[in-house]
Amino acid sequence: MMSLFQQIRTFLDPSRRHGSGVLLSAIACSVMLASCGDPEGGAAAGDAGTPVKGEWLIIHELSDAEGINPIVINDASGRAIADRVYEKLLDQDFTTLELTPTLVEARPTISDDHLTYTFKLREGITFSDGKPLTGKDVIFSFKAMKNPFVIDAAPNRNYYEDVKDVTSPDDRTIIVTMSRPYFLAEFHLGAMYILAKHKMDPQNLTDKYTFAETNDLALAEKNTAMKDFGHWFGKPEIKLDPAMNVGSGPYVFEEWKTHENITLRRNDKYWNKDSKVNPAYAEKLIYRVVPDRSAAVTALKNGELDFMEYVPPIKFEEEVDTNRTPHLAKRTYESQAYTYIGWNTARPTLSDKRVRRALSHLVDRDALMKQILRGIAKPINSPIYPQSKEYDNSIQAVDYNPAKAKALLAEAGWGDSDNDGYLDKMIDGRRTDLAFSFLLNSGNEAREQIALIVTDECKKVGIKVSIQKLEWAVFLENLRTRKFDAYIGSWVNDPIPSDPYQLWHSSQADNKGSNYVGFRNKRADELMELNRIEFDETKRKEYMHEFQRIVVDEQPYTFLWMPLFPAVYNRRLQNVQFTFIRPGYNPTQWWVPKSSWKYAPVQ
Repeated sequence: MMSLFQQIRTFLDPSRRHGSGVLLSAIACSVMLASCGDPEGGAAAGDAGTPVKGEWLIIHELSDAEGINPIVINDASGRAIADRVYEKLLDQDFTTLELTPTLVEARPTISDDHLTYTFKLREGITFSDGKPLTGKDVIFSFKAMKNPFVIDAAPNRNYYEDVKDVTSPDDRTIIVTMSRPYFLAEFHLGAMYILAKHKMDPQNLTDKYTFAETNDLALAEKNTAMKDFGHWFGKPEIKLDPAMNVGSGPYVFEEWKTHENITLRRNDKYWNKDSKVNPAYAEKLIYRVVPDRSAAVTALKNGELDFMEYVPPIKFEEEVDTNRTPHLAKRTYESQAYTYIGWNTARPTLSDKRVRRALSHLVDRDALMKQILRGIAKPINSPIYPQSKEYDNSIQAVDYNPAKAKALLAEAGWGDSDNDGYLDKMIDGRRTDLAFSFLLNSGNEAREQIALIVTDECKKVGIKVSIQKLEWAVFLENLRTRKFDAYIGSWVNDPIPSDPYQLWHSSQADNKGSNYVGFRNKRADELMELNRIEFDETKRKEYMHEFQRIVVDEQPYTFLWMPLFPAVYNRRLQNVQFTFIRPGYNPTQWWVPKSSWKYAPVQ
C-alpha cells in the first residue's frame, strides 16, 4: 500500500497527467482513515441498514463563522460550511487523497511547459436556483479572487498570482494560462470555488476588466469598474447573506441567525443527485453556536447536539463517559494542523529575535501538553507539517529553560534599571518596559490556559503580560490589521506538499495577508519562490529544509504541537468517518435511521 505522501506525490506527478484530466498523537492512526478509534472500546457508528434521506443534524460551532462566501473568508468554520453549498472544479478523494473531478469531466490537460491547463465542465450543471453553471461563472470566480480591491481575498490570492488569463471558448471549456510554472497549480486551480456570476456580479463589472489588469496594480488603479466591484464584493451581504450565496452543491443556505446558528437545507435541484461523495442524506444541517465548550458537552449528553468536532481533552477523558451515556461515541482524528504562539515582529519590544527566543524558552511545552491536552498531541518544531516529506526532523525544539531566557534578555539589553521588578530598556530615547498582551479568541479554554501559564512564567523573569479575549471575527480582524502583540493560533492545511508562501512570504505581511507576525527575510523569500516553480521533489526538500532553519532561528512563532481532534457524536449518526482532508469529516455522508429521527416527521 502506498503511504499518504507517496499518493500525494503520485497525483502531483506531471508525467502521468498530460492529456488526462490553502483552521492532531500518541495513538498510531491508519494512513487512509485518520480516525484513531474509540478510546473506550465502543463500536463505531456504522451501517444500521440502508441509508435513508431525511432528518436534521445539529453540529456544534464555537462561534459564528466569519462568513459563507468562500472567496472572502479564511476561517476553518466558514470554509467547512461553504463546502456543503459551493463546489470546486476538483476535489481530493476522501479516502485516497487523489485529485478527482467534481464540476469537470476529468482532471485537466496540462501542457508540457506547465503553463496551460484545460478543463471541461460536465454537462447539465446548475446552481441551486436552476441557472446553468458555465465558463462565464468560472471566469468570474477567478476574476473576483484576483481583483486586488477585494481585500478579504488577500489570504488566498497568492495561489493565483501567476494566473495570466482564463478563457472559455465555449460554455464548457475552460483554458487557464499561467505566467510561470507552479508545482501546485493543478491543485489550486482545481480548488477554486465557482460562484454564480448572475448573483454576485449583477452589473457585469468583472466583464469590464481583464486578467492583465488584475496582475498590474498600476493598471488596476485606473479601472473604475475594478474598484467598484471590489467595493461591491466587500459588502457584508456578499459575505453573510444566504440569499446572495447561491452555489451548485448538495445544500443551500436557508438561514443565518447571528450567534445562534447557520442552517443548510438539502438542495432538491442538485444536478448531481447520484453523487456518492456528497449524497446529502440529511434534510438539514444546522450549525449551532455554543460559545462555551462545557455547555456544548452538556448539550451533547442531553442529545441537543449530534456532533462536536473538538472536545477539550480533559472533558473528553473525564466528562464524556460512554458507559454512562451510551448514546455517545468518542473518536480522535488527525489533521494537518498545528498550534503556535505568534509574536508581532513589528513591535519594538518583540523585534529582536533574541527576545522572541527567550520567550520560547519560557514555554514548558511538555508540561502544557500533559496538563492541557492530556498528551493527545505531538510536538512540532518548524513551520512544515511533520507528515510532509519536507519536514526537517533534525531541527531541535527550543527547550524550556528560564536561565537561557534570562541570559538572552540580558544580551538583548533588557534589565531592571529602576528596581521595580520588571525588565526595561531605552527604546527611541524612552525607558520601555518589556510588556505584551496575549490576544485570544473567546471560548477557547485551551488557549486561555496556555496564556495563563506562559504569563506566569514571564512574570517570574520580569516581563509584564496581560490577556485580551475577543469574539472570533473581531479576533481575526485584529490579526489581519496587525493590532496585537502576541496571539495563540492554529493553522490547518490540506494534505499536499509544502508551499509556505501564504504564511511566511514578506509580500503577505501587508494588505491583510496571512503573514500576521510580519516575518520578513530575503533568503526565505527566495527559497519560497524557488520552491513554487520547482517540480523536482528532492530540490524542493532542500529549499524547505533551509527555509525551516531560517524561521526557527528567527522565532516569529513559538511552535507548540499538532493536536489530535477529540470528537464526540451521537450514535444515531451512521457512516461517520474521518479523513486528513479539511475539515476532517463530511456530514453530507451521515444519515439517521428513521427510528432515531427527532426533528423531521417520518415519511
